[in-house]
Amino acid sequence: MYKKRLLTGGMLAGILFLFFAPGTVRADDPPQWLRQVATVAASGYEKDIPGVVLFDEQQTTYDGEGKLKTIENYAVKVLTREGRGLAVARAYYLVSSGKVKDIKGWIVRPDGSVKEYDKKFVLDVIADTDDIYNEGRIKVIDASGDADAGYVFGYTIESEDSPLFYQDSWAFQHRLPTLVSRYSLTLPKGWVATSLTFNASEVQPRVSGTNYVWEMRDLAPIPPEPMSPSTVNLSPRIVVNYAPENKQGMADRVFAGWSDVSQWATAMHEPQVIVDDNVAGKARELTANAPSELDKIRAIGTYVQNLQYISIDIGVGYGNGYRPRPSTMVLSRGYGDCKDKANLMERC
Repeated sequence: MYKKRLLTGGMLAGILFLFFAPGTVRADDPPQWLRQVATVAASGYEKDIPGVVLFDEQQTTYDGEGKLKTIENYAVKVLTREGRGLAVARAYYLVSSGKVKDIKGWIVRPDGSVKEYDKKFVLDVIADTDDIYNEGRIKVIDASGDADAGYVFGYTIESEDSPLFYQDSWAFQHRLPTLVSRYSLTLPKGWVATSLTFNASEVQPRVSGTNYVWEMRDLAPIPPEPMSPSTVNLSPRIVVNYAPENKQGMADRVFAGWSDVSQWATAMHEPQVIVDDNVAGKARELTANAPSELDKIRAIGTYVQNLQYISIDIGVGYGNGYRPRPSTMVLSRGYGDCKDKANLMERC
C-alpha cells in the first residue's frame, strides 16, 4: 500500500506564506508561487509513487456578460524516472466558444536552475482522434524529455470560454498525493454559488463577498487496483452551481434538478424527431419476424448498434454537442454518433 508523508501545520503555513511573499524576479523566471513550492520537501513516499502534486489551483472569474476567465497554476515534483511523463501541461478548449490566451511551463531542477517553455514549445492537437471532426482541441507542452527524479514541473494556463451552463466542477485530486488543491470562483455582484461534494466530507467554501474558495490539503495517493472504479468515483471533487440570486431568465442555464434538465433537453430533441415513411418502413422490416415485443426491441437495437459510428461535432459550445441529428438523416446516411443513434432507435 502507499504510505503518505504528512505535512505539519507549520510547513503548510509556510507554503501559504510563501505564495504571497513579496519578491522581485527576472522576466524569464518562473512565477513566484512556483519558485516557492519547488523548495518544499516532498519525500518519504513509497518507491512506486511517481510524483507528488505540490500545488493545484484554478482561479475562475465570471464577468456576467457571458465570459468565463480561468487561470490554472499547477506544480508536480517528479519522484522517479518513471514519473517523467508527469511533466506535461494540457489546455483543452473549444474552437467555437473558447480560447487559450496563454500557456507557459517551467522545469525547476534540484540545483535551482530553470528551463522555460513558452509558445515555441506549444503543440495544438485535436482532442479526440476517433472523431471525423471535433471542435475540441488541446494545447500541449511536453517537458517529459527534460524531466528527471527530483525535478519540479509547473505551468500556468490562462483561458477564456463562454459557458453553456452556469456550472463547473473541480477534482481536488487524481491518483497522485496532493499537498494543496484549491478552486476559487469570483462572480458579479448579485450572484451566488452553491456546491456539492463527492467522495469526501462536505467541503465548505471560504466566502468573501462574491468570491468563493474551496480548498483541500494533504491528500493521500489513490493506489491503482485491478478492476478499480474510475478516479472520478474515488477522488474528492466538487460541483459548483452559480447564478443571479433571482435566477430570472436562466431556465436554460441553471438546473435545480433533473426535471429542469429534462425540459431543456426536450426542447432541443423534439424537433429532431421525424418519423417518415422510410423510418416507419425500416421499423416494420426489422420487426416483421419478431414474435414478441422484446424481440422487436432486440431487432431494432441490433440494427442501430451496427450503424457506422461517426462523430462530427460543430457548434458544441452553443449546445449542438447535445442535439441529435434528425432521425431521417441518420437512417438515410447510415451513420451517426451516440445521440444520433439513440434518437433513431427511439423513433423506429
